[in-house]
Amino acid sequence: MSDSRRADPWTGATRELLVQIWYPAQPAGDAVAAAWMAPGGRSAQEAYLAGLGVPEARWSLGPSHSYPNRPAREAGGPFPVLLNSPGMGDATGWSTAQAEDLASHGYVVAAINHTHEAFAVHFPDGRVEHTVVPLDSPQEVLRDLLVPTRVADTRFVLDELAAATTDRQSAARLPVGLTERLDLSNVGMFGHSLGGSTTVQSLHDEPRIRAGVNFDGPILGSVATDGTAQPVLMLASGASPWYGNAGWEPNWPNNSGVKIPQRVADTEHMSFSDQQTILPQLTAAGLLPATTTAKAVGGIDPQRSIDLQRTSLRTFFDAVFGRSAGGVVEAIDNLDQPEVAGPR
Repeated sequence: MSDSRRADPWTGATRELLVQIWYPAQPAGDAVAAAWMAPGGRSAQEAYLAGLGVPEARWSLGPSHSYPNRPAREAGGPFPVLLNSPGMGDATGWSTAQAEDLASHGYVVAAINHTHEAFAVHFPDGRVEHTVVPLDSPQEVLRDLLVPTRVADTRFVLDELAAATTDRQSAARLPVGLTERLDLSNVGMFGHSLGGSTTVQSLHDEPRIRAGVNFDGPILGSVATDGTAQPVLMLASGASPWYGNAGWEPNWPNNSGVKIPQRVADTEHMSFSDQQTILPQLTAAGLLPATTTAKAVGGIDPQRSIDLQRTSLRTFFDAVFGRSAGGVVEAIDNLDQPEVAGPR
């Protein structure tokens, strides 16, 4: 999708984005499941594992539980829309375990590749745009350039989805039957790391987004002082450097919405991505030292970690959008997950 109103901050050309969408679909029949990650995500995965010392020829990703280009499911809608922003430098697909589960429970997940920051974005015409942003960029760059660009990307994607449901021209190319199934009165957002930062700032800047989940991201931008009127669930890793500090403390200055900061025991920063599933398998196969895996995703049981992430996401958004009885705080409290705790 091209945003003719905005220049790319790194090239000066028209800003272009590639969005990956998971959605409730009609039965797959004999269709073949899609790869676990799209090309950009796989490229990022290859680079990440190479950096950990895993030989490229010794591993491959299995299929996902998703089937490409299937018509949208007709029953059970309309479907709330959840925007997703990946971590810094990451491409979409690193939150596939979360996105597939949400889609299987009646949500549409639109994950945004933030071009020239994402490791690699493979456009349909064959072009590949790589990152130009160093991973060790100072926090001022994250706060003053990356987060505002990501928030603008988020607003543009939401605009295009809205245009697709009306008679206005839209650059969004949606699967058959999905346009009329989108529930844009119920829009949420979630993200990991800088994607979590983007989520919280987007809640501040974009009133159409009704709620957000921040997976272990720092609070950056004006929302840190202004707060937000929208409910926010915040899950920090066990070793999070910002849990309990600015933005993650129980009482957010000037905040008027529900804020639920929690910490997940025995997790690390990358636990809130598909690395929680991938790295332990490599360790079991003898390709990655257990100490390396523990440093990245902690010692928590991998399936348990993924299950509690999925359950927290569904429970939170179900409560916000009235798909379950009771309030948001009550719903999260009732999960009673012993690994998850936090002051409120």
